[in-house]
Amino acid sequence: MKVVALISGGKDSCYNMMQCVAAGHQIVALANLRPAENEKDELDSYMYQTVGHQAIDLYAEAMDLPLYRRSIVGTSLDIGREYSECDGDEVEDLYHLLKLVKEKEGVEGVSVGAILSDYQRIRVENVCKRLNLQPLAYLWRRNQEDLLREMISSNIQAMIIKVAAFGLDPDKHLGKTLDQMEVYLKQLSTQYGVHVCGEGGEYETFTLDCPLFKKKIVIDSSEAVIHSADAFAPVGYLRFLKMHVADKPNNSSASTTVTDSCPCMNYVGDITEFVEDNEQKQTPQVQIASDLCRDTLWDYSEVEARGFELNDMVLVHLYVKSMSDFCAINSLYQSYFDVNPPARVCVEAPLPDGELLQIDCLLYKCEITGDDTSSQQKQVMHVQSISHWAPANIGPYSQSIKVGEAIFCAGQIALMPCTMQLVQGGVRTEARLSFSHVEKVLDAMNTGLTLSHVLLANCYVTNKKNIGLVQKIWDKKLKEQSSKDEDYGEAERKCGPLVIAVVPHLPRGAEVELHVIAACDDPRQRKSSHMTKELTLGNIEYEVLESSSAASATISLSLSLPPSPDTPLNTEDIVKDLSGSFNEALHKLDDNLSPLCFRAFYKQSSTAARLLLSGFVQSVKQSLDDRSSAVSLVPVEDLPFSRTLHITCWLSK
Repeated sequence: MKVVALISGGKDSCYNMMQCVAAGHQIVALANLRPAENEKDELDSYMYQTVGHQAIDLYAEAMDLPLYRRSIVGTSLDIGREYSECDGDEVEDLYHLLKLVKEKEGVEGVSVGAILSDYQRIRVENVCKRLNLQPLAYLWRRNQEDLLREMISSNIQAMIIKVAAFGLDPDKHLGKTLDQMEVYLKQLSTQYGVHVCGEGGEYETFTLDCPLFKKKIVIDSSEAVIHSADAFAPVGYLRFLKMHVADKPNNSSASTTVTDSCPCMNYVGDITEFVEDNEQKQTPQVQIASDLCRDTLWDYSEVEARGFELNDMVLVHLYVKSMSDFCAINSLYQSYFDVNPPARVCVEAPLPDGELLQIDCLLYKCEITGDDTSSQQKQVMHVQSISHWAPANIGPYSQSIKVGEAIFCAGQIALMPCTMQLVQGGVRTEARLSFSHVEKVLDAMNTGLTLSHVLLANCYVTNKKNIGLVQKIWDKKLKEQSSKDEDYGEAERKCGPLVIAVVPHLPRGAEVELHVIAACDDPRQRKSSHMTKELTLGNIEYEVLESSSAASATISLSLSLPPSPDTPLNTEDIVKDLSGSFNEALHKLDDNLSPLCFRAFYKQSSTAARLLLSGFVQSVKQSLDDRSSAVSLVPVEDLPFSRTLHITCWLSK
């Protein structure tokens, strides 16, 4: 891909360029936004580093690449969590700059050095989407200590040119190099929470040399400018007065040196030993059904009739009869959403004849009144940049949406974030990587969240033989967190059960897809209950889990029956037992909780399962009255053990 690199002169934009080259992309141009003529060096900008702008022209000479620059004429007008095109905002300066570069150089991607700032990422992604450019942010949410070490090891020669944090002194630290400051920055991080890479604005850098440079930059003279003489955290920066480029020894613009192992796999663990069924399912090539060419994917009149709009959706489940229809369905689906689409789960299911797809959605309308806070506001994570963090959601769905304490995550398959290709290595590797993706998304939505904060987890697999292995990997992930708690003498965390269902196919030919709903609560303080009721044939089992705040909860209810019973089933009695068990579970929860989302997985081959579910749904609706919600009936190829059906229910206030 032909890429333009957004550069500030700092270490982050430089190292991201190196990552782009290592990923096989070609840097063809540089782009920079600078202060307008007669403006001060350090602008009050939410978006751009301007200190050191005097030496940016030397970047082009050092790299032997064209440099496109534009003056910053806008200001920070739209500073909300999201961004929409806004005349006079400094973000529009970036739009016009990249528009020019695309016209002149034919670039397809943009190198972005963002590490932690959602503010900057969201605005760059907004501009890139409008210009049909792919943002490449390989440093996004990387561990900062690891990142700083990699930069130094990769021969990035960068100096501190601005300090603005407790423990950093303009007189002592301006002009110091990264390797000179590394140990001290780690100390400040431990003592005062300073971001090791300066992501909190603690310091800024200027790169003098790196493996991509054909020549190095030399600062001949500079002066220190004290911007704020604060007694505890003085702010100061270097103004470059004279500089030049110089030849490197043996013209040593060596090949890009980056980390030996792909950071995408850092959290997957040992994947060298595994025993699994290697039979691969092939997605059948089925001609796209003509019905999908209609201009309406669904009739959402009922949504509007209840006072909702499409942008009130937070979670969509999309079940398709054939994955070969997915592209056509997705194209139509995308036309309904623009900015911040709902999280989505998409799998192939053995739907009844004549049904090409099945959609259910969860909606939330934010109503803020009086002195109400933003705690119930909908927060959306829709990262579209390619990175080493988690898969970019370039399509019409967000990684997750947070409403109150609840976080609704999209289904995750084991894509390598840096390539967006399915990982190789079998189901064990896929399970570990997809679970890791979910955990990273949870942590990004609310720092410190792990899989132990999950209240409801649905895992789809394409082979029944892999159920045990996937369950084992899930249990191990939770046990690792429990072991940490035990070390600190803390109570055990209570996590929702993993509901596994076997389906014919998953997107991209994946073998595992994980979807969760989590809560920002204290898992050690959750209320839980478990019951098993023996039947004449089989048993009913339920689990109840309520968040520590009692604001949300889940009920898991399963029915196990022998595959070929010797005596006829008394479906009426079983329906009564199922309904009674559900009501019993419901009464163990806070009275203010209402069922908002029912999902019933049932064996497609079982006639009894369909009859039982029909009776159960009717019974539940009668008992709940106005508290009832739609029940999504999902046929699957198989369920664990001898389960005939498995019902999950999400409840909230």
